[in-house]
Amino acid sequence: MSVPVFLITPPFTQLNTPYPATAYLKGFLNTKNIPSFQSDLGIEVTLALFCQEGLQELFDRISKLEQPLSENAARIVALQEDYI
Repeated sequence: MSVPVFLITPPFTQLNTPYPATAYLKGFLNTKNIPSFQSDLGIEVTLALFCQEGLQELFDRISKLEQPLSENAARIVALQEDYI
């Protein structure tokens, strides 16, 4: 009996698309009948941050900052309802 393998892709490995390495490794392990699980933390972080709750928390934290915002950041904060 094989011990299951847990394949983890760390967050921010590849920002423009899911990183395929762990999917390929999982597929290979499947051909060898080795149980495995896969988790892409990059996708998990993106989904957590860019959902309504994540964006609301981000804007709440920004509102508590005491340092001035750049012009671009101030514009994003001003339009936060459009983002949320």
